[in-house]
Amino acid sequence: MTKKLQLPQNPPAQEPCSKSIYRIPKILTDVNSHAFKPNLASFGPYHNNCHHFYPMEEHKHRALIQFLRRIAKASKTPNDVLIAMRRVESRLIAYYDRLQVEKDDEDCLERCRFCCRDWLKEKDQFLKVMIVDGCFALEIMLADKRFASGEQSEYDSHDPIFGVERMIEVVPRLKRDMLILENQLPLLALTTLATIDGSEIGDVNTLIKDFYNLSSASPKDQISDECFHILDLYRKILTSEGEYLPSYKKNIQSATKLKNAGVLFCKSKTNSLRDISFNGDILSLPQLEVDDTTESSLLNLMAFERLHETAGNEVTAYVFFMDGLIKTVDDVALLRNEEIIKGLVHSDENIFKIFSKITKEATLAGLMDDIIGVNSKFNTYYKKMMHWWRTNFVETYLESLWVFISPYGGLLLLALTIFNTMCTILRYYKA
Repeated sequence: MTKKLQLPQNPPAQEPCSKSIYRIPKILTDVNSHAFKPNLASFGPYHNNCHHFYPMEEHKHRALIQFLRRIAKASKTPNDVLIAMRRVESRLIAYYDRLQVEKDDEDCLERCRFCCRDWLKEKDQFLKVMIVDGCFALEIMLADKRFASGEQSEYDSHDPIFGVERMIEVVPRLKRDMLILENQLPLLALTTLATIDGSEIGDVNTLIKDFYNLSSASPKDQISDECFHILDLYRKILTSEGEYLPSYKKNIQSATKLKNAGVLFCKSKTNSLRDISFNGDILSLPQLEVDDTTESSLLNLMAFERLHETAGNEVTAYVFFMDGLIKTVDDVALLRNEEIIKGLVHSDENIFKIFSKITKEATLAGLMDDIIGVNSKFNTYYKKMMHWWRTNFVETYLESLWVFISPYGGLLLLALTIFNTMCTILRYYKA
């Protein structure tokens, strides 16, 4: 037994794991199951066979044909696409957590009864999904880029998906679906296809950044670490700037209490979730745009941080941080007036519910309590200021009140004395 427990002197180095696309466990979906499911289109194998996504398959194949027509101008063929994707097929498979669904996996079968299949035995089908869905994702982002810049579209203006008349309605829904953790495509699939397309698509990271309007989130043009998929890239851009160390204290003061203590609020220079600072009496916070997709995107980002060991916990810490600031609807109204929160659709009541709801089942495992964060700084400031306000009130108002009352009290006593003397004199004459 002792020999078996002995560790080797030079243990073999463990290869980095690329697994990063996970099926969401039920403990997380209980918060809001709808937030973890795509609405309009499936990307990747997990939701591929769901019957309510069948109408989108026709549009995916139209995007594929458009992609093949474009690469044909550079003398590339469908076979070139297949060869390039075959080379990375095993690496693409490694990104997915569970491609083989066991029959006794009741949790998965209950939630994905239409899309559970053994993808490890259907590699040709898996590769087909990577190509078709990958081309569709690139075409959507490319069409949106052309629409935003006013370039001529390759599609008819009345196209039900790619037409300029439909982009305003369709793109926001697809943006949401492309940030669902179970709906991710490996970035490797997108970059492989983009390489075949040549200069038309350009840098995939830049294309994604422009698609999600992340230019203001971080001034950095490049992300140093290799990203697994769109959700991972989105998270890294949102947390790439700032010196805020994520720490959580249960006694975080609300926004209104901080303002009453003299704290001033202002927008940070970037929209990075880590660009939070507290200097003097000024709390700088990134501006957060809240719309119909905010709850879903935050929950999927938090799920990725919880399921992927090396992801970090910056988004989760930020959500708890904001939940600490937002204790009532009045706190939301205050942050909205200070332009920290930009509510595009929701009322203050709905925004309040979003933060209180998504932190209900979330945990902050792995965060060190002894890390000195911004919240600790302004909690200390708040306590000092409240002590100062109490002392100042007593010294300025209560003590001064007696000083103010004293001369009037003397006059009142003199008046009473005179009144009493007059009464005595009147009684004397009457007698």
